[in-house]
Amino acid sequence: MSMFISFGTGRSTVKGDQAIGSRGERAVSLAELDMPICPGFVIPNEGVKLCAADPRKAAQQLRHSVGEVEQVMRKDFGGEAPLLLKVVESPMLNVQSSLPSVHHIGLTETTVAAVAEMTGEKFAYGEYAFLLRSILQAALVGGTDGERARELHAYLEALKKAKTKNTILKAIEGHRDVLPVELYTDPYFQLLYVVQLFNAAFTQSPTTEDSAVQVQAMVYGNLDKRSSAGYLYTHHIVTGADELQGEFFPISFDETASNGKPINQIEPNHRKALGAMARKLEDHFREIRWIRFVIEADTLWLVDQASVPNKSAQAEIRTLLDLQKRDVVTKDYLIEKIKPGRLSEILHPTLDATSVKTLPTISGGIAGAVGAAIGRVFFTAESLITAYRQAQQAGEDTSMILAMPSTFAGDVKAIEIAQGVLSSEGGYASHAPVVARSLGKVAMVRPDAVFRKKTLVLDGHEVQEGDYITMNVPYYDDPVIYIGQGSLTKPSLEDSGLLEFMDIIQERIGDIDVHANADQPRDASLARKFNAMGIGLCRTEHMFFAESRINRFRYMILADDTEMRTRILDDLHKDQTEDFYELLKIMDGLPVTIRLLDAPLHEFLPHDEDGMKDFIAQAKKDGVGLTRAAILERSQLMREFNPMLGHRGIRVAISYPEIYRMQTRAIFEAGYKLKLEGKDPKPEIMIPLVMNPNELKVVRNGKKIEGKHILGIRDIEEQVRAKFACDPIKYSVGTMIELPAAALNSSSIARYADFFSFGTNDLTQTTYGISRDDFNTFFSDYTELDLLPNNPFKVLQPQVKELVKTAALRGRMVRPDLTLGLCGEHGAEPQNIDFIREAGLNYVSVSPYGIPIAKLAIAQMNLKSGE
Repeated sequence: MSMFISFGTGRSTVKGDQAIGSRGERAVSLAELDMPICPGFVIPNEGVKLCAADPRKAAQQLRHSVGEVEQVMRKDFGGEAPLLLKVVESPMLNVQSSLPSVHHIGLTETTVAAVAEMTGEKFAYGEYAFLLRSILQAALVGGTDGERARELHAYLEALKKAKTKNTILKAIEGHRDVLPVELYTDPYFQLLYVVQLFNAAFTQSPTTEDSAVQVQAMVYGNLDKRSSAGYLYTHHIVTGADELQGEFFPISFDETASNGKPINQIEPNHRKALGAMARKLEDHFREIRWIRFVIEADTLWLVDQASVPNKSAQAEIRTLLDLQKRDVVTKDYLIEKIKPGRLSEILHPTLDATSVKTLPTISGGIAGAVGAAIGRVFFTAESLITAYRQAQQAGEDTSMILAMPSTFAGDVKAIEIAQGVLSSEGGYASHAPVVARSLGKVAMVRPDAVFRKKTLVLDGHEVQEGDYITMNVPYYDDPVIYIGQGSLTKPSLEDSGLLEFMDIIQERIGDIDVHANADQPRDASLARKFNAMGIGLCRTEHMFFAESRINRFRYMILADDTEMRTRILDDLHKDQTEDFYELLKIMDGLPVTIRLLDAPLHEFLPHDEDGMKDFIAQAKKDGVGLTRAAILERSQLMREFNPMLGHRGIRVAISYPEIYRMQTRAIFEAGYKLKLEGKDPKPEIMIPLVMNPNELKVVRNGKKIEGKHILGIRDIEEQVRAKFACDPIKYSVGTMIELPAAALNSSSIARYADFFSFGTNDLTQTTYGISRDDFNTFFSDYTELDLLPNNPFKVLQPQVKELVKTAALRGRMVRPDLTLGLCGEHGAEPQNIDFIREAGLNYVSVSPYGIPIAKLAIAQMNLKSGE
């Protein structure tokens, strides 16, 4: 019995542990599914070796297997109705073969004329030359050198130049003795010789030494008017629509021809057959499949099928949803199949790869926020905003990209309207990427980018302000910048299948909630679509950078007495109340954690000379009574050497209690207004950067000392409730644990806190003494020497985990009902999810665009643990 494994002949069986390689397995799968695959056979590696060691025995087995193919195809190998074969490598690993496929085995000096009658002289003799070229290339891959290699190269070059029947025959005649004479006359010798060449090539590399060989009948889509070649995908690989996507090429040998037509325009009977086969393949493999087919004289043959590695995340999800509806896969299978990080692709535009083929390409950098963005580059927030307004007024393209060495809180307003942000300082957890992720923008960091006054230099390419660039930041590959304007495919959340997928994920979330980091109503609304169970972090400092507020806030900062500060804050109070009203209304019945002002005050002041000039001019126009000299002097006095460890968070509240008083009053007025409207607001007031319990006690309960009075949150709530004359709303007061001192002091802090929210970015900074904005300058040195296995601002490190667990344990010893959360991008990193449960946290809070990722990671964790 033959050791070769037949397929498509009714004898498709793999016995025992016979290894037939990835391509062989695909062919056998088609046969076992009773698909009309072009028949053939696979020669396992031991059979390939037999062809070299015992050609006579191998020849007998080859004749037997070829005979089976002849019966199915009703053709004769070497006869008047010639059967032609192709030989390809079938590697054990699913990798691209380095060996050329050898097509048209069976074309000899006698059969080429018969083929020419069917397909035309030009094609037949061209393929005869192609067969010989492939044999020569295979011989060269097998390790030939010296004079023999020179002869093979000379013959190969002669055949490449030959284009007509006469020139091809002349080239063959001139080099006839380079190859065995039987190759030109005996089809079985051709087949055996090619398999022997493959065996010689396999021995050259440890990755191919165990490869198999696949032999398959060839069919011709250019045989007559009823013939064609084509390919298709079983679902649309970009949109995921349940439709065949592909092309067919009438009267063409293969799909490289230029006369392609949409697959849905093929003859109805073939369209129906292909649709049925596509559905059957999808149901079997439980994924999108690619199919290559040929129609020869109106008979449909499948040539190959494979998985689709370049399908979009949307296509993968929609296909799995369709499979689940057909009861092919379970909901749990669907959840386990999708990698959490891939969900980012659905939420952002994707790059049309064909649109950037001719553009200069610069690869590398740090992925800050995934997606693709195209726009004109501007180097300051002010210049981008100005250009944006001008483009709006003129009806021109408003797509823009902010490019700066680093960004600050004052640049958020530009990031909001930009498509993306490019920076050179910091890393994954620096300001620009964090803000971009929260706003759904694209971000990347290029440490080698050089910024000049009106020029950006990237890898030797100069980009002028106003020039177009295209940024592509995928989740699993390196970021790329293209110099020029490409095009994007914009996502549609409603059509993507993601919301339906999120409903399925929600069934497996268990007892760990996912909340949103949200400062704007649009972010809160998006979070609710993703089943966010509340807002875990509202950064109130972002609210003051709106154009209508920023100068008033600056006047408040620079005021030299409490009375003026209070007057300005009373004016801003109206805006803050509206901010909190909208967020609490959207999250009706769910907690909204509002972090009172945290940023250092100097961040609100202009950062460059031009910005300062504009601010001084506006102050003069507004008549605020601040001279140029006074503004410059007070601005300079407010500068800090290390602002992230300076006058920020609760420390500002101690120095300027009127700021927190205004914000707290706005929270309760918004809450009680909603209460009277029949809503169920649940505000949670978060006090940032607490070091010890006394700070939190003062802010929560208030304090009078030596004429200074800090009105406590408790007192402010009572005043507002009396004003609205209604029943109390449910509210809580807590703190962000972001300092080691707070973590270690958590048992005392818990006496005055209803909840802890772990700010792990700052906790990482203060634990390791590294800045998230500067760490990237030396992180590569540490990874190269294996001193840090992961970016600590992406993957929680052991000492930070220990502090979180310590704080959680000590806090709950004092207050058993203490709610614990983790807010920040650590919560959206799947590698951290197991620890979230281990530490006993109740929720993670991430940017709206990180919610699907976090939820999927939690669901997968629960499935893995059997919960």
